[in-house]
Amino acid sequence: MLPLNSMSPETLNYYEILDIAPDANQELIYQAYRQAQQTYALSNPEIYKVFSQQEALAWMDLVEEAYSVIGSPNARRTYDQEQKPMSEQNLPSFELQNPTSMNANPPGLANTADDDLPEGHQRTKAGHYKVRPEVEDIIAKQELFDGLFLKKVREYKCIELTDFSKLTCIAIRHLFAIENNNFSVLPAAVFVRGYIIQYCRILSLDEKKVVPSFMSLLQNDN
Repeated sequence: MLPLNSMSPETLNYYEILDIAPDANQELIYQAYRQAQQTYALSNPEIYKVFSQQEALAWMDLVEEAYSVIGSPNARRTYDQEQKPMSEQNLPSFELQNPTSMNANPPGLANTADDDLPEGHQRTKAGHYKVRPEVEDIIAKQELFDGLFLKKVREYKCIELTDFSKLTCIAIRHLFAIENNNFSVLPAAVFVRGYIIQYCRILSLDEKKVVPSFMSLLQNDN
């Protein structure tokens, strides 16, 4: 189950929506479907850290649509032959539950106007940091984005873990697990993907590079 947003142009097929391999048998597909129902259930408190109620319902509709096709052997056979992934335009956009909160610093965080920034500094949603060209170059050229690297970028941009938690509404225990590559204690992949997208937004990182890199590490660890 891989939520997208308008900043991450990708396509999904029905197998990816159910987070299942294309060669999975029907029993595994059913199990994945049941898991998806539990994940996107409105009674699941974790869902609201990543989705609004409307987005959760939209994703549940996609889950039902996916299972109605690949859950049926005959329909699945036709679908596999066509191999037509659904386009991003058909998917609900991924946004923080309260997007307006991302445009203002939470109480207690620095609120430095751009005009008041010291020379050579760049603003973040939690304050500002001194730009180091050599570090910026390393970040731009980086291909492997694990938790340890994300931590280094966060610290370079002078954002405390507690402030990052306030900005993203992600529990500190989950942030700590991400930044220590402790994949085994992280929640379902759909939530982790949402967390990494928020890392990209707060740290101004390229989602197209960071999200696939981190998620591949997560999947390989399972």
